[in-house]
Amino acid sequence: MIRHVVILDLAKNAPKELIKDKILELKNIISEIINIEVGVDINFDPSPSDLCIIADFKNIKDLEIYANHPKHLEVIKEYIKPYLITRKVTDFYV
Repeated sequence: MIRHVVILDLAKNAPKELIKDKILELKNIISEIINIEVGVDINFDPSPSDLCIIADFKNIKDLEIYANHPKHLEVIKEYIKPYLITRKVTDFYV
């Protein structure tokens, strides 16, 4: 299994809960997603990131399908990119 972890730093005016909801909706649209979680930072640490996405896929092919899926790309374009400051990603075998 592949775990896809994305950490986002967003502009202060970013609608974080809306972004979270839009990402979570992808589970109902993209069948290759085994599991997906989205966390909005609770501001415990003094230097937090804003959003963490953790998604699991059976294999690299399924991750590629997700990455290039039109609905996923739409969420990125409409809800993430307008507010994006930095993005970090790690993909690894579980």
